[in-house]
Amino acid sequence: MSNTSIGLAKKGSKYQMQRLTLKENLHYLNRKIGESLTWLSPVKEEEFREYQLNNKKISKRLDLNENAFIDFWPSRQSQWDGIAIGESGTLYLFEAKSHMSEIQPGKEGKSEENNHLKYNSIMLIAKETFGIQSSVETQNIWCKRYYQISNRIAFQQKLIQLSKDSNAFNNVVMVFLNFVNDRTWLSDNKMVYTSDEWDNHYNCILSQMGINRESLCTHDIRIINFDLSEIDK
Repeated sequence: MSNTSIGLAKKGSKYQMQRLTLKENLHYLNRKIGESLTWLSPVKEEEFREYQLNNKKISKRLDLNENAFIDFWPSRQSQWDGIAIGESGTLYLFEAKSHMSEIQPGKEGKSEENNHLKYNSIMLIAKETFGIQSSVETQNIWCKRYYQISNRIAFQQKLIQLSKDSNAFNNVVMVFLNFVNDRTWLSDNKMVYTSDEWDNHYNCILSQMGINRESLCTHDIRIINFDLSEIDK
């Protein structure tokens, strides 16, 4: 979810993501992921700030060259809901959702040049990773309709390339983290989803994109449903 505010959120995916990074709750996601995570963001000590990957602090922590994204993306990037490094040296990128309306179409950039750079990078990754050929139709699906998903995949694949020159991480896993039974949305029952509803939603999206869960797993992209009843007990 894209939300640039700092401090403890009150509801939704931003709030739930912050809860999972609290010291007393770390074991929940560690168990889901399969290893212990050290969180770069969001963390309580920094007022739960979220970062772009080209932020100076994050770039330094990940041992990334300041020009790592210069030919890949405009300087204004998306902020990540979560960034963590596992015991194995794997970098984990998190995109969190607690209601389906958060999967929104992409917005046009401020200039054609910005859009051109982003779209070219997305479609190049789509072709190299999944064999998706660029066309008016596929570009509309990948770069506009499901931009929030495809740009996260593009960055993950780009970082896998960059990991070869980094001493801070050796692999990159992209996690689409969907919250099940988020009771902060009780004012609108339609926003409180089950695991099956999330699965069906993603299966529909992936079908339109011309990919599937198996192909995602092959490239270290995971879709994880986290039932908040575990943490709310």
